[in-house]
Order: sequence, then C-alpha cells, then structure tokens
Amino acid sequence: MSVKEVVEATRGRLLGGPHDASFSQLFIDSREVKPGGLFVALRGEQHDGHVFIAQAVERGATGILCERPPQGAEGAAVIQVDDTRQALFDITADRLSRQAHPIVAITGSAGKTTTKDLIAHVLGRRLRVHKSEGNLNTYTGIPMTIFQMDPRDRVLVVEYAMSRAGEIRELTRVAPPTIGVVLNVGLAHVGMLGSIEAVAAAKRELVEGLAPGGLAVLNADDPRVRAMAVVARRSTFFGFSNDATVRAERVRLHGLEGSTFMLVTPRGKAEVFLRLPGQHSISNALAAAAVALEFEFDAPAIASALHGFAPPARRMNIVTGRNGATVIDDSYNASPGSMQAALQVLQLAPRGALKVAVLGDMLELGEQAERAHEEIGSLVGKTADVLIALGQFAPRMVQSARRAGLPTDRAYVVESAEAAVAAVTPLLTAQTQVLVKGSRGMRLERVVEQIREAR
Repeated sequence: MSVKEVVEATRGRLLGGPHDASFSQLFIDSREVKPGGLFVALRGEQHDGHVFIAQAVERGATGILCERPPQGAEGAAVIQVDDTRQALFDITADRLSRQAHPIVAITGSAGKTTTKDLIAHVLGRRLRVHKSEGNLNTYTGIPMTIFQMDPRDRVLVVEYAMSRAGEIRELTRVAPPTIGVVLNVGLAHVGMLGSIEAVAAAKRELVEGLAPGGLAVLNADDPRVRAMAVVARRSTFFGFSNDATVRAERVRLHGLEGSTFMLVTPRGKAEVFLRLPGQHSISNALAAAAVALEFEFDAPAIASALHGFAPPARRMNIVTGRNGATVIDDSYNASPGSMQAALQVLQLAPRGALKVAVLGDMLELGEQAERAHEEIGSLVGKTADVLIALGQFAPRMVQSARRAGLPTDRAYVVESAEAAVAAVTPLLTAQTQVLVKGSRGMRLERVVEQIREAR
C-alpha cells in the first residue's frame, strides 16, 4: 500500500517523511521488521509499540503508524491515527475491498491449524490459495496475513483464534467469512472464559459473523457445535453421524500409517487413504471436504487431494528416533481434546511395542486445570506403558495414571525437558513408540530434537 492509501484507509495524518513511500508488509513486532515494511505501534497490556519505533526504523521500516509523534523515526513516513488497533482493522477492510475473494475461516478448540492446511491443500489443486501461517490467527495476525495477499490469489484460508469473548466477532466484522468452519468445543481457553458454555458462545461468534449468504460448516458429532446451526442462515454438517451431509463410512485405522474410509458427499462417493493417524484426523479431513464441495469439487477430486496431504510441522509428525524408535511429534500445542486424540493414536501401536508418553502441561485451563490433567492421567494409564510428565500439573497427571494402573516406576515427574530426554533415552529401541505433547509454552520440541535420529 502507498502512504496515500494508508492515510485514506485509516483517516490518519502524515506527520513527515516521504509522501511517495509504499509498504510491502505489515509488522507489529519491531524485531521482525524487514526493509519496506509498515510498523504499527500497538499498545498492549505489557508493551507499548511506540517505545520500539526507533528500532523498527533501524531495521528498515519505510513507514510508522502511531498514536503520538515519535522519536527516532527520521526518514520514515510517519502516519498518526487516534487508535492504532482500529487503524489495523481499517487497513485490513480496505485491502479486502480491493481484493474481494472468498474467505474460509476455521475455529475450534483443537485441530484448527491442521484443518486450515488440509483445506488450503485441497483447494490449492484448482485455485491459488493464500493462508495464514504459524500463529497468525489473531487480531494482529489476520491483518498481517491479508496485507500480504497477492493479486493473483483467489481464496483466503485463515484460522480465527480467540482468548476472550467477542474477539472472533471483532475479526468477522473486519473480515466476514464466506465459509465458517467450527470443528469442536472443548476446554481450551476455558481458564479465560470461565466455562465450556462460554467457550461455545465464543466459537459461535464465527457463525453469527458470516458474510450474507455465507455457509456454516459444522461438526455433527459435537452437540455444542451442531446446535450452532440455529444461528446460521445456511449450514452443512460433517462427521461420522449418519445424518451428516459429508461423512465417513467403512473407517479403518492403520496405526501411524493413517486410515482409509469411504467419503460420502452429495457429489458422490470415493475411497480415501489419509496419511494422518487417528480418527480425529478423519474428522478434520471431512471438514475440508465439506468446504471443497462449495468450490465445485466432487468426491473423487477431494479424495485424491486428501491422499497427497502431509501434516504440518510438530503436528502428528512421525519421525525416527534414536535406536530406531518411533517418535510421534505432536509438540506444537495441547488441549484436553487434542491430548486425548494423541493418546488414542499412541494406543494404535503394534502389539508388543513399548508405548511411552512424554507429556507437558495443558495451559490456559483456569479452574478446570487440575481436573483436566487428572482425566488425561487416567487415560494415559489405559493407553500407555510409561508416562514421563513435566510441568506444574505433572504430579496430578502422574497420580491419576498410577490409580489407573501404571506401576509407580513407570509413571513419574521430571523437572525439565532435559530431564525428560534423560529419562526416555534408555527406553528407545526399535520396539518403542514415543508420544511427545504439551502446550506451546512447554516447548517440548526440545525433547523431540534430542531424541530423534541424528540427521
């Protein structure tokens, strides 16, 4: 965008700097600024972006969007606005008005990123797709994603994440989805919202905020998600339920190799071989199939695309560990629902395999945290042979696993990722399968890097 376009979109005032500057990217973190970027100085609870304006300019920012005249912005185009957060939304709305393409938005307590990538992969067989990367799924990340759209893009696929009530509604006002996908409602973020009913209401904001004529793609197997159909003008269901419009029949799980199932849609049937382990992965694939139907894909085309999909990094990645062990790297994040799904995958290990779970805390669960970790511990006692736990709630998880049947010397707490590596290393053989999973803040990818086969 040019200086003029930004000024007009935000109703701002150019304080100084080149009038003919243009911006190739948006940045809200001065450490990530690249030459030619527009740095937006946001005021947060912990940091004020205005303090880092000089650093952004040093890194090559061409423009600064701020609320007060800055120091150290010489050479950059400085645009002053009343509210930089609102200005970020105004830029996004302006950008979308220039590129009016379908927006597919995904929310849910678990599986958002994998489903986003599945949808982008399937649609990418016929269309040029732009998708949000990494954790660019919030009120800052989505504008950054939209700003980077290419004129040749034909569809935008994004996650709509939230940590408070009203956040998804705010996003839908800026970027109203053409298709809204709701995967599930679980305890993720219940610590911030207070109850699972409040989590469901926050997810429902996506359905309520659909663009006119928009389609709600809802999980028929989750009662709280199914109920969201009452606020949708147009909806379709996916899942294993007999009344789901897009469903899976004749399901066969093949351990870590994936699964096969019959995809049933209004546009025909087709056999699918999905190279993602676990039944929850099939549900995510069905959501992608339901979206693809809106773009005139038939069942065979969807099946072909699903077969070619490989999981994103640290989400159900199967890697070779030391001494030929199998490592299930699901270390990117964790919630009670995704932890349960991952343990069910571990349970699919071949007869005679040693099943080891290296698990970290599930964060942001508030008052539900103790109970949720106890429930996961109980499940570990039924699905794994060894539990190595770390984090604040590790003792709760271990005690519960022992009550469920794990021997004392096979369920224990360690103090750090390094200690987890030391504990699991002697167990690694060609007959060992290790699941590594925890919330993002636990950084359990460090365990995976240490126990995987040297590359």
